[in-house]
Amino acid sequence: MKLKVKLFSIFREAFNAKEIEIQVDDGNEITIAKLKEILSNMSYKFRELMNSIEPIFMVNGIVATDSTRVSERDDIALLPPASGGSKHVYAKLFKDDSEIDFNTRIESVLKRLGGEGVGAIAIFIGVVKDVVEGHKVKELVYDAYEPYATKALEKIALEESMVEDVKAIEIMHRVGLAKPGEKTLYILVASKNRKDALNTLSRVLERVKHEVPIYKLEKRDDGYFYVIGDGKRIKKSSEVS
Repeated sequence: MKLKVKLFSIFREAFNAKEIEIQVDDGNEITIAKLKEILSNMSYKFRELMNSIEPIFMVNGIVATDSTRVSERDDIALLPPASGGSKHVYAKLFKDDSEIDFNTRIESVLKRLGGEGVGAIAIFIGVVKDVVEGHKVKELVYDAYEPYATKALEKIALEESMVEDVKAIEIMHRVGLAKPGEKTLYILVASKNRKDALNTLSRVLERVKHEVPIYKLEKRDDGYFYVIGDGKRIKKSSEVS
């Protein structure tokens, strides 16, 4: 498979070309994350730029994320952030608390956005309740419809990052099993001011709850319950392993 990537601004200098053609032997399509890896191996200048700016990939005129898949049929462009500043967007699913190091994530965002005038970082952390409706919770099971769940998280992060003073949005949602006290959702919003950070965080949270196809089964001491919509619980007729 051959991919053609159009280059703009500083990336033309990094590759000394306006367009490059890449031969890929990984099937009929690859992700943007894989494309970044290939480009990093092709140019040390691009690799260095990745440490200081967030490259923007557009596929058929639409901003892409790391999980976006591309093929030789696609129109792919590589651009730096616009002159108005950079936007950092990150979204993924996780299975274990150890996958989220809060201090590391915050420091990484601050380092990436140095010079952007960030004055507030708002964070939401969801955890599994130990008691619901007077009954002890044993565990939750999160079932995601992939790849659409990840795409929905990315869409929310991208759209909400368009707020002028918002500089970064990160969303990580749990899948699989989770015990009481374990993390279920992590959202970070960095902005120039606390008002936009808090308001955007609130919108992102509500959109994640209503737009992302992730479904929850609650295992309690009085049975198993599907949690639907805004907290409505429907008891399962029989227990599952």
